[in-house]
Amino acid sequence: MVNISRFFLFLFICLHGTACFGGILKGTITDEKGALLPYATVYVQGTTAGVSAGGDGKYQLQLYPGTYKVVCSFIGYKQSTYNVTITNDEVKEHNFKLSDQGLEMTEVVVHASAEDPAYAIMRKTIGRRRYHLQQISTFHTGLYFKGVVRSRQLPKKFMGEKVLESGLDADTVGRGVLYLAEEDADYYASGGKERTIIHSVKESGDPNGVGFARFPPVIPFYNNNIDLSGKDSRGFISPVSDNALNYYKYHLEGQFAENGSTIYKIKVTPKRLYEPCFFGEIYIVDGDYAIHSLDLFLTKRCNLDLLDTLRIEQVYLPLEKDNWVIKNQILSYAVKLLGFDITGAGVSVYDNQTVNEDIPDEVFNDKLISSYDKSANKKDTTYWTLKRPVPLELDENRDYSIMDSIYKKTQTQEYKDSATIAGNKLKIRGVLVTGMKFASKNGANKYTLNPLLLGMFNFNSFEGLNMAPKLTWEHLIDTGKYLRGAIATRYGFHNTHFNPIARLDYVTEDKSWKNRSWTIGLQGGKYVFQYDADNPVLPQFNTVAALVYGENDLKIYEREEATVHVARNYGNGWKWNVSMSYQQRIPIDSTGYDYTWGKPVAGYTQPLPEHLKETTVWEKNDAALMHLWVSYQPGYKYIQYPDYKTGFSNLPVFSFIYDKGIPNILNSKSDFDKWRFTARDDFRVKGLGNFAYNLAIGGFLNTNYVSVPDLMHLYGNRGIGYASPYLSSFQFAQYYDFSNKEKLYGEAHIEYNMQGLLSDRIPFLQKARWYFVTGTNTFYARPGDYYTEAFFGIDNIGYKMFRFLRVDFVQSWDSYGGHNSGIRFGINARGLVAFKLGEASGEW
Repeated sequence: MVNISRFFLFLFICLHGTACFGGILKGTITDEKGALLPYATVYVQGTTAGVSAGGDGKYQLQLYPGTYKVVCSFIGYKQSTYNVTITNDEVKEHNFKLSDQGLEMTEVVVHASAEDPAYAIMRKTIGRRRYHLQQISTFHTGLYFKGVVRSRQLPKKFMGEKVLESGLDADTVGRGVLYLAEEDADYYASGGKERTIIHSVKESGDPNGVGFARFPPVIPFYNNNIDLSGKDSRGFISPVSDNALNYYKYHLEGQFAENGSTIYKIKVTPKRLYEPCFFGEIYIVDGDYAIHSLDLFLTKRCNLDLLDTLRIEQVYLPLEKDNWVIKNQILSYAVKLLGFDITGAGVSVYDNQTVNEDIPDEVFNDKLISSYDKSANKKDTTYWTLKRPVPLELDENRDYSIMDSIYKKTQTQEYKDSATIAGNKLKIRGVLVTGMKFASKNGANKYTLNPLLLGMFNFNSFEGLNMAPKLTWEHLIDTGKYLRGAIATRYGFHNTHFNPIARLDYVTEDKSWKNRSWTIGLQGGKYVFQYDADNPVLPQFNTVAALVYGENDLKIYEREEATVHVARNYGNGWKWNVSMSYQQRIPIDSTGYDYTWGKPVAGYTQPLPEHLKETTVWEKNDAALMHLWVSYQPGYKYIQYPDYKTGFSNLPVFSFIYDKGIPNILNSKSDFDKWRFTARDDFRVKGLGNFAYNLAIGGFLNTNYVSVPDLMHLYGNRGIGYASPYLSSFQFAQYYDFSNKEKLYGEAHIEYNMQGLLSDRIPFLQKARWYFVTGTNTFYARPGDYYTEAFFGIDNIGYKMFRFLRVDFVQSWDSYGGHNSGIRFGINARGLVAFKLGEASGEW
């Protein structure tokens, strides 16, 4: 069943805050006409202690007994103050009514020949950008975050499921809450180190929900480049960046006095459409030339990809002279897609901030950047009623109640049994395209079977039509312990060969450390394999090429084997696996099968490419083999959830592979030593785009007996029009023409995705939001053995978030004198929506 409420969860990963204790001051905040002012700020004057109103304008401020001057502010409105004396457990009510700030604003007249006064103010602000960025060496704040996703309209069906019957809190036309979460935490930062300690989290409909483990304390507009969507975006240019004057127009709309300071209201507008710039209003403090508050927008005309609109509101308070700290941040967005009309908001309240004070060393220990209190997701309703500084709205209260009831229903055995029965029903899409899935009633056993069209039936010139059903099985022994099996059979209707193979793994996963695991397994049987274990030729495409065009690039052999393998993932960046195998390699009958609807090309029925016939002996042979793979990714950081720990890193991945053919074990002829070292990474350069590389060096130390499957093979591509995997293949290299047993070789795959740079200046491309991409794929062993290609293409082709298409022009050069060029159409797996063809879980 499609979990619609999680479908839009990716749309915001924002911030959060804390609350106070004691008596309560509450009320509603409106303008002079009675219109509600959602998410207005209410705080105690002279401090940063305060709250935000909810989306319905209601606020609730908890105070210790005493007398206070309480301030209410909202961007674009004049502050209002209220003196209150409150005792313990006392509840007082006061409604704030704010007047438009424009009523107090001094009018600014700009003559046609004069520069707008806003430019002088912004130059001074830009001049102090680095000062404000660096003036805080250590920072601590309490955080409260509330994220809510709402629907204004929903389609009747999505991916075959009835949306309104999929466990959502929505009315008959699809209006309602799709996702609701709250978090309360402390955030620490010092010298490039950070730590978030999450004290409580609540997700509607999931009592074990953990919300968001990582969120920055504030979107830092003092940075030159604002990163809102990770490395797949080149970021957005801040209105106070060093080069902002090249990208923005400014207009001083007026000024007003607040708490003894003069505040300038400045309108910011991009100079050109479709550049990564904001528009809206920014308020600057005179003298300090610091950001007082801002209300900025992004739209499709600002190179916003996933969403239709994104609004960022921030309010700062003076913690001390010339030192303004964030108080509130609100991110709100809207998107329409596939019949969904979605809005969302992330409200963050910062409280009890301290700057440039010592933070104990133990806060930053064990590379832990985020951790949860053990009982963080076990807090009751009373706790949250007292703790939250942003009152819940009516529909949010309703959503908690409804989703909790739905959760209890889904945990009953009756519901689980009915869901299993529904999931086991055969669907045409699964039978033909996506594969069939089945599960036992108790969920202890799960099965999958490959689809008929994309996997089970194919054609090649050696087996003719072949049928290859594959069944996988997973059995849950106990929490974190599994048996995983797979069995495949293959029958060629021309050569009448029947080949079965099976694999069985025992997997144990560390319950307290996610992704830390052991795997030990056996594999045995007889099957059909490509010479290159990376399976560069997709059987589905080869079927079309063989039948229609008379080209059969799928070169295969049969293999009997018995293998034992062990793998270890430490969950800290280190992984390894080792296997021992005894194989018998059997060449396919060279007579082949010349059936095709087209005219067979040369080599159509030949199982061995011409290049390999000249350089390698290919015969039936036995091989005793040892394989070792070690991978390391440095820079791991960790998140400690209530019940488990997990890690991640953004640094390069280094891998080493060693293969050895061991002679004289039984009838083994294999006698070689082969190695390969790789380094792979992708990273964003702010404002310039994304760079990615996959570099390798390797070779043979010993080549006494190297069979065809043991050669070093280039991942080539002779497919008609389609691209092979980016950053690991060669788009125009002929299969097996560059297979070798060189003592030393180098390989480089380098790609630069400009992500709107340059293309945002070209009218059609800027509106389509297509990105230029360029790079090279190169192999070099010696002057007589090399291949290189360069490419230039357009990426990000599609609609809204479905931007997964890419088109490249490729030109190649090689040591055989070849100069190929052409177009490749591909799928960019880096996009939000990705597709996969072929298998990635092993040779068969």
